[in-house]
Amino acid sequence: MAVYTPVRALERGLRLLEAVNAAGGLTTQGAATECGLSRATAYRLLETLAAEGFVVQSPSDLRWRPTLRCCTLSSGFLDKAWIGQIAAPEMVKLGERILWPIDLTTLSGDAMLIRETTHKTSPFSFDVGMVGRTVPLLLSSAGHAYLSWAPDAERDALLEMMRGTGKPEHVQAHEPRRIAAILERSRARGYGFRTEGFKPHTLSIAMPVMKGGRPIAALSIICLKAAVTLEEAARKFAEPLAGTCAKIGAMAEAAQD
Repeated sequence: MAVYTPVRALERGLRLLEAVNAAGGLTTQGAATECGLSRATAYRLLETLAAEGFVVQSPSDLRWRPTLRCCTLSSGFLDKAWIGQIAAPEMVKLGERILWPIDLTTLSGDAMLIRETTHKTSPFSFDVGMVGRTVPLLLSSAGHAYLSWAPDAERDALLEMMRGTGKPEHVQAHEPRRIAAILERSRARGYGFRTEGFKPHTLSIAMPVMKGGRPIAALSIICLKAAVTLEEAARKFAEPLAGTCAKIGAMAEAAQD
């Protein structure tokens, strides 16, 4: 039997943290709705959680996401927390250098899910609302980068999965020579790339974020084809992109030690 009356604000704060963690990220209004609170109350509690280091607000879509400090609360903490605390700030820094928008994607079933982006802060942004969208593994630079550096067993399993879907974006999964060519050219260049596909007005280059010897994400730079050629994008951006991917991977690795 409780000796003291429960602290209502603490209850609400913990409920908010649980909702943010379960969803992987929520806007202030989304968190308020999820927990049955007013927007003002939710914002005040989220600001308090942020001040204590348990959540961080994404600069791209203003969603609140859990931080790595949540690891101190539970061994079941979602591994994706590094996206908001580690990856997002490094993406902003890279975006300030290259100006073109950057997407961070993670594997989601048979596609790559956009988890973070600098479209909101890029002066050259041409798309909005990208977070939460998926891009096809075989038709995107991010997918090519992920597949090219994934362990053989994982890549084989993904290709087998795609061969069984019947989706038009997975047709290439039935063409082993085509897949081998994609893997070979990506590894030879050091990045995956796309000049056609699902957004024909753009091109992109992507590299994997590695942790524990396997990719945990891919970082893509997206440019308008009318403004930049693939060769120009690679010459200007490949080196800083590689540095950012390596730094994010190393920081994510260190955070789990």
